Amino acid sequence: MQGETAFTFGAMGLVVYALYLRFRRRELQHKERMAAIEKGVALPDLTDVEAGPRIYLLRGMMWLFGGIALSVFLMVFSATTQFPKSIEQRVQAGLRIQRMGGTAEQIRDAQAETDRPERLPYTISLIGLIPAAVGLAYLIFYRAERTRSR
Repeated sequence: MQGETAFTFGAMGLVVYALYLRFRRRELQHKERMAAIEKGVALPDLTDVEAGPRIYLLRGMMWLFGGIALSVFLMVFSATTQFPKSIEQRVQAGLRIQRMGGTAEQIRDAQAETDRPERLPYTISLIGLIPAAVGLAYLIFYRAERTRSR
């Protein structure tokens, strides 16, 4: 649980830091333009690296391949990770069988069944389809922009 919390706060910190850097860059661009206006000099060009439809190609590829990589990672993680059942889960399974009128032999058989470790379900890997779909949308938009501009 602590690792998940640390990962979450680390990811949030990274996003906040990236947003701060973007803000600082825009602030510096604004100061540069204001200084140029005050001096009567021609304004600096506003074209950025991000300008133009090619940025959608880059974003689309990043999101698509990131989503595919996330799906593959989660699928491999599901296949290789085993979580042993807790004592509490095993006892509850035995008590459930006992309440239903099961014999001691049936409880032992059920305990042997519950001794097998659980795996993370493979369907968790479908989470990667979300960023992959965002990437696909960017790529479709890039294609539409490119054909429209011709």
